[in-house]
Amino acid sequence: MSLRDLIAALAANLDIAVVVTDGQLSPPGPNILYVNATFERMTGYGRDEILGENPRIFQGPGTSLAARKQMARALRNGERHSTTMVNYRKSGEAYLCAIDVFPILGPDGALLNAVALEREVERRPGRRPAARVSRG
Repeated sequence: MSLRDLIAALAANLDIAVVVTDGQLSPPGPNILYVNATFERMTGYGRDEILGENPRIFQGPGTSLAARKQMARALRNGERHSTTMVNYRKSGEAYLCAIDVFPILGPDGALLNAVALEREVERRPGRRPAARVSRG
C-alpha cells in the first residue's frame, strides 16, 4: 500500500478535511493529489475538479500573504505548521479555516508531500464575514 493509499484509507471517514499535495512548493506547484469527502463538502469543489490544481485556488483578497509564506517556510524546513486563514469556497464565499500542515520527507530530507488537516472555524458573534469573491 502506497503512502497515498494509506492516507486515503485513514481520511475517508474523518470529519476533518484532508488535502495531500506534492512537494513542489515553487509555482506552479504544489499540486493537489488527494482530498477527502469532508474537504469536498467544505469547499464545494468535487475531487475531479480539484486534483492537479494548486491550493492557491482557495485563496483570495482576505487570505493572509504572511500566513501563506510562513506555511511554505515551515514546509521547506521540514516542519509542521498550524495557522488560521481565510479561504474561499467554489461559490466565492469566504470562510475561516484552521490548517495543520505537516511535511512528508524522503530519506534525503527533501519534501515529498504535504498533508494538511483543515477545519472550518465558526465565526464569532459580532464579527463581520470576509468579502465574497467571484469564482469564474
